Amino acid sequence: MRVNPFHSKKPGTTVYHDNNKCTEGNNIEKENKVPGTGGKSKCDHCKRLG
Repeated sequence: MRVNPFHSKKPGTTVYHDNNKCTEGNNIEKENKVPGTGGKSKCDHCKRLG
């Protein structure tokens, strides 16, 4: 299911997520998860999920 975009604030992170089924996005620790795209590219796994 699509959700509002979010990304990790950890240095070196290059993608954002917008699907709550994305395992990569779900692995972001709560304290590092921030809303928005952060000017990053969409995660490949999120792209495949639709």
